[in-house]
Formats: sequence, C-alpha cells, structure tokens
Amino acid sequence: MNKKGGIFYGWWIVVAAFMIMTFIYAPIANLVSLFILPVTKELGFSASQFMLYFTIMALAAMGIGPFAGKLMKKMDVRAYLTLFILISAAAFIGFSFATKLIHFYLFAVLMGAGLSGGAMIPASVLITNWFNEKRGLCLGIALAGSGFGGVILSPLTNWLITAYGWRSAYLVLGILIAVLLIPLAVFVIRLTPADKGLMALGEVKSSIPNKELAGTTQGQALKSISFWALCLAILVGGIVVNTMLINLAPYLAGIGTTAKTAALLLSLGSAMVIVGKLLVGRLFDKLGLITTLFIISAGSLLSFLFLMKANIVLPAILYTIFSGIGSTAVTVTPAFLTGALFGEKEFSAKYGVVSIFISLGAAVTPIVSGAIFNINHSYELVLDVLIALSTVQFVLFLIASKTKPKFSLVTEVLNKEAV
Repeated sequence: MNKKGGIFYGWWIVVAAFMIMTFIYAPIANLVSLFILPVTKELGFSASQFMLYFTIMALAAMGIGPFAGKLMKKMDVRAYLTLFILISAAAFIGFSFATKLIHFYLFAVLMGAGLSGGAMIPASVLITNWFNEKRGLCLGIALAGSGFGGVILSPLTNWLITAYGWRSAYLVLGILIAVLLIPLAVFVIRLTPADKGLMALGEVKSSIPNKELAGTTQGQALKSISFWALCLAILVGGIVVNTMLINLAPYLAGIGTTAKTAALLLSLGSAMVIVGKLLVGRLFDKLGLITTLFIISAGSLLSFLFLMKANIVLPAILYTIFSGIGSTAVTVTPAFLTGALFGEKEFSAKYGVVSIFISLGAAVTPIVSGAIFNINHSYELVLDVLIALSTVQFVLFLIASKTKPKFSLVTEVLNKEAV
C-alpha cells in the first residue's frame, strides 16, 4: 500500500533516474565535440578516425540492449546498476589513459554498455514500474537529465580541458560517475514499489493476492505488427533527430549564419531539449498518444522549415524550440509507447529490443545523411528528405498505435517473476 502523508517514494526514483541521465548519458552523448580537437591534436589522429569510436559505442549499445534488459530482470537492481555504473566510469577512466586509436575503440565498447545498460534502459524501466499515473511527466523529468547534464557539464569539461588537459577531464568525469551514482544505486533505487511495500502511483489495489503486471510477454510483442512499426518509427526518428545535430555547424556556416547566431543556437538547443522532454511527457498524460505523436512529428517538420532561414535570428530561435519537441521521438517516446502499447509485463526485456533501434538510428545517421548530401553536395536535399521522413515517422507511430495487441489489465499470476 502507499502510505498516506509524506512524499511518495517514487519521486526519489525520478530524482535518481534524472541523476543517472545527467552523469552517464550526457557525458557519453553530449560532450563528444569538446574532446575532438585536443585529442586529435595531441595524438595525431584525424577527426574521422577518432570519431569512429562513437559509431563503435552506438553499435555496442545496440548489442547490449536486449542482454541488459533481461539481466535487469534477473539481478538485484542494486547490483545491476552498480555493475553498469562501474563499467561507465571505467570507460572514461580508460579514455584518460589511451595512447592509441585501438584503446579508444576498445573502451568505446564499455561506453556503449554504460549508455544502454546503465542509463537508457534502467531510467525508463524504473519510471514505468513506479508510475501508472503521471508516467509521461515523470519520464520527461527523468530523461531531461541528459539535457541538464549537457548544460552543467559542458562548461566544467571545457574548463578542465583548458586548465588541466583532456586526460584529466576524462578522468574527472569517470570519478564523478562512480562517486555520485553508486550511493544512489545502493541506498535509493528499488526496482518496483513492492520492494518498499508500496504500489505504483495510480495503481488500484486488487483483490487478487498475487497478480502479475499487465501486458504482453516479450514473445507476444515480437509477433505483433505494432511492435515492429514502433521500432521502425524509432529508427526513422533517430535519423530525423540526429542528422542536423551532427551537421548543424557546417550547415549554418554554409548559409551565412553569423558566429553570434550559431552560438545562440547551440546554447538554446540544450535548453530546448529539457523543455521539450518535460512538455511532451506532460502531453502524453493529458492529450493521449495520437495527438502527442502528431505534435512530436510536426515539431521536427517545422524545425527543418525554420532551419532553412536560420541565418535570420527569429527562424533560428524557432528552429531550436521545435527541434526540442521533435527530439523526444527518440527519448521520451520509445519508453512511453513501449509501456502504453505492450504493458508493464516484461517491460525491461521489451524495451531492451526497442533500445536497439534507438542506437541503430544514431549509428546509421552519419552514413545516411552523408549519402544524401553527396548526391548534389547540398543540405537543401537533406532538409527535404528529413521533412519527408518526419511524415513517415508519424505514419509508423500511427500504425503502431492502431495495431497494438489487446491484453487484460488484471491477470492471475502464472509465475511470480515480475519485471
């Protein structure tokens, strides 16, 4: 039962998930560009050689996802998270001692494991387990940690690199991950409300003494059109969201955007990612699936239209606002839809498969965007394709929502395993 009075313990889970996204996801995904110049200048690599580690990291995250989802179900969550926090910390500490390309490539595998098994999957699983009511809002808050991490860690990392060198910056980030997050894993985080003698927020007490979580099994989900439409939508969304993130600087230079406007876009972008996640999480709770999915896809489409005129300040600012909404197609949306369409039963296993397509989208984006750009060496065609893909993304999300499998809200337990 949920105790009356005081703060519902699930809000501490939200705080812990926010911290995980801040100190694991953000350093891995958002601080890459800060290290490119100092690392390549000192060690003599080309930027493309060094950045290959990012592709390796994304592929490792893709491979680890399903394994991590199942492992989280079997292990004590405290031991599970401690393991993946240490793996994440080891990756950054390993980077600080790297002297050859192969060292970065090898530790990138650990970094991918940390990204998927230490951040993406546990943050989403924990929120889904603890919240039936306000789930969208809580997912938005928790996952906004990635944007918040970018905001606070970017200046810290830049200062560390300038004052003490890139090796010290990697080392400090690794130590921060371990020192700040292991106590949370051990003393705060619990996998389900039942571990604290509670129920999920919004859960109705059942007369059935032992009931399993509602939803399909992983096997049932994998046999449905809905599941694969969702995965394809996330893959397309990954290309839509990531293409202009990695090509933004050269595109802005090419259309004559001033350095001042470019700096404004970069700083506003991180803030709008936070706002977008909070807003979309709340919209899922208030407006439902279809309307919110339309808003997300429309956000991406409108962002590209405004980006065409980003050499003017107002369209440039509007680009950051709508791109912040569109970016949630690969952050808040996958986790929320996995629970909404297929239920909480075996959620971690199902989301582990979904996470493959989040990572795959990031991994193939440089290849796809590069191939499109090389057709006529113009970003105009790239933007036209992205506008079309924004529409395709919505159609796939719509198919996933309309073909979702039916399942009973309350079923008697056949076994006592729970996600």
